Amino acid sequence: MMSTAEPIILKSSAPITTKNGWAKWGYIISLFLVAAGGVGILGLIGVFFVQCMRESFHRDKIRRTKYKFVDYPTTADDIYNKLQPAFKEKYGDKMEFDRDGETLSVHYDKIIYDINVNEDATFCIWWRQSVGRAILPWSDFGLYKKIRTGTPIVAYELQKQFGIN
Repeated sequence: MMSTAEPIILKSSAPITTKNGWAKWGYIISLFLVAAGGVGILGLIGVFFVQCMRESFHRDKIRRTKYKFVDYPTTADDIYNKLQPAFKEKYGDKMEFDRDGETLSVHYDKIIYDINVNEDATFCIWWRQSVGRAILPWSDFGLYKKIRTGTPIVAYELQKQFGIN
């Protein structure tokens, strides 16, 4: 689903499929080995390290994903004028907009999603955290789940407002 070669069209705002389902089994087996004799501690450390690396890879892959437009917006004002009422109706005060020049940002669940419109009738969603949250060492816990949930919401609603139903 996350191929960067061809722009994608989302059919719903469902979260992006997780690629780390194997990790829970690695943790279960490692915990069993810890209880059985203590050698599972190395397994726990290994599973945690591999899971962190894979989540980092998939977070970056989500940033590079291109989504398709049908009705190409010309300015950030066009996006704001169509997207803001739709978000307000569906999500209330959970989402807020910010604008820096021609970049429009959506704030949702402590993550900032910048909408970057490309010249080839596509757009990308560049997610980021505030500076304060980015420097905290524990801010990465749960980040992957938040961006795999928030990115398709923003992309789906944007596609819906610009001609993809």
